[in-house]
Amino acid sequence: MKPLSEPALQFIEKVGKNKDFAIDLDLLEDHLKIYHLEDSSEILRFQKTFAGLYFQDTVIHIFTPEQIRERKTVNTYEWKGQTLFPVNNGLYIAENGEIAVRDCGCHSHDFYYYFERFDTFIGQQAFFEKHRYYKNLPAYSHEITDIKEFSACLSGYDFLPHCSDKYNLMWKNEINLVHATCFQDIWSADIDSISKRNRYDLINQLTTKDVIQ
Repeated sequence: MKPLSEPALQFIEKVGKNKDFAIDLDLLEDHLKIYHLEDSSEILRFQKTFAGLYFQDTVIHIFTPEQIRERKTVNTYEWKGQTLFPVNNGLYIAENGEIAVRDCGCHSHDFYYYFERFDTFIGQQAFFEKHRYYKNLPAYSHEITDIKEFSACLSGYDFLPHCSDKYNLMWKNEINLVHATCFQDIWSADIDSISKRNRYDLINQLTTKDVIQ
């Protein structure tokens, strides 16, 4: 497991953590036996690294110390062989550490995985904290026809490893930000730019090379 990036660590330090959500890891490990997980290490890691983190007027956590003391369980969900715990802010963490969101579309209550680890989510938040100017215009989204060819077309861009994982790939240069995401094995790209003209030029380039639709 790669360590948190320096921007992510700085972001966590900046927003701060609520110490009221600190839980002794030995007590939590014992409590997690209630859920019959195959491996609780990722849940324990999440608690140690992220529990209590302030984010968008909420506090990120799975458990409270009171729940642990009183042996109260939290609502969990089973999805594709994984037990999912709510993390607040509409996110769920699976026992293997992957982060999911719930599909609340018509007649569907499925989940889909959005981040390989919460680390990627924090890495992206840290990036946008310092690069808000890429978001001055609404992003344009396009389906990617071939992710390998698409990636090759961006070889001249800076790749952002702390914002990327198996569900996310991010690149930037001084004028464009490209964020590719994978949902149900289909890749799509959100393209942000500092100007409409720059964005149009990149979209035209990628369309001409037949790597986006």
